Amino acid sequence: MQRLNLAGRALARALGALAALGALAALGACASTAPIGSTASIRAGAAPAAASAPADVPQLRLAPALLGRTLALQQRIDVRAPRQAQALDVMLEADPRHVRLAVLALGQVAARLDWDGATLDESRAPWWPPQVSGARILSDLQLAEWPLAAVQGALPGGWRVAEEGGVRTLRQGDEIVTTVTRRAPDVVEIAQRRAPYALTIVSRPLEQAAEVSAAGPAGAQESR
Repeated sequence: MQRLNLAGRALARALGALAALGALAALGACASTAPIGSTASIRAGAAPAAASAPADVPQLRLAPALLGRTLALQQRIDVRAPRQAQALDVMLEADPRHVRLAVLALGQVAARLDWDGATLDESRAPWWPPQVSGARILSDLQLAEWPLAAVQGALPGGWRVAEEGGVRTLRQGDEIVTTVTRRAPDVVEIAQRRAPYALTIVSRPLEQAAEVSAAGPAGAQESR
């Protein structure tokens, strides 16, 4: 949790994911006019492994332990939709017991998420659009990072996921609904065709990101 508290210093960004494209315009408008106030806490009780989602894309609810490894990443997420674009910073931590995210937008903490496999705790800034849900971010993250067998086991009937040549494809019947393309070990692209929107996620280990931040602009240039 201590690392997540660093989110206010923008050390973060993660996989995950954001749907709700109309919310991108709302995000810019709301954040530019409303200061951060107290955040509300939303508790989602135990949910099935895959629930309904915008545009009828299943939302994954996979146990943290199924990841099979730990993550501590700072991520930069570029969200692209028709006539809209938005950059988000996310700090991601995952271990066998929890998945934790801190989401920043426009230089402010927008949301914090904690998923323990049974309950999704989400606290958000008042200006953060309700259409951009923590559940959607978590689902996109799990689709990209969790083992293929775990994802397939959580999908409803008629859905399947496959991976070939660094591209993970989610289908309903014969229709390609989502693609996850690993461009490099630290670069992932997620394209949701029904929404439609696309994410480009660039990750770096949290410790490395902290060292670059401490070094200032000169250190950032050397890291590129």
